[in-house]
Amino acid sequence: MGELQPQRGSIKWAEKASLGYYAQDHAHDFDSGVNLTDWIAGYARASASEGDDLETLIRGTLGRLLFSGNEVRKPVKVISGGEQGRMIFGKLMLMKTNVLVMDEPTNHLDMESIESLNTALEKFKGTLVFVSHDREFVSSLATRILEIRLDGTLVNYLGTYEEYLASQGLA
Repeated sequence: MGELQPQRGSIKWAEKASLGYYAQDHAHDFDSGVNLTDWIAGYARASASEGDDLETLIRGTLGRLLFSGNEVRKPVKVISGGEQGRMIFGKLMLMKTNVLVMDEPTNHLDMESIESLNTALEKFKGTLVFVSHDREFVSSLATRILEIRLDGTLVNYLGTYEEYLASQGLA
């Protein structure tokens, strides 16, 4: 995602890839005094089609992220880590990407939010690449496992997490 340069070779995404990124640490996205409505409105304006009711899109997105009433006027710099995560998910929904790269997306989320994220990602029609230490999350979504071992070797396993563990004698 541009945060690290490859030690050798290069990275090239498909021409029609539209990337969305959920960073493990996204606090820098929330270091301003702008309120939740204005923050999400920037992404809503960028994704809105002609004829869309922008106000409805913004309020609907915030509602789906469990923000309502006066909460939507809170400055983004005071929201919790879990609330920041929900706002990033809203941004990604509005961006309408076809490739999601997610680094520890379940960090700071309560069980209800994790279940909602799981449901949304199961329905996602694009490509999902994620890193997670949450074994239940990995088990529910992964269809291919890439393990980078300490010695630098790469294991590329096509199958579920449980199948991978069994193939390694760990299940």
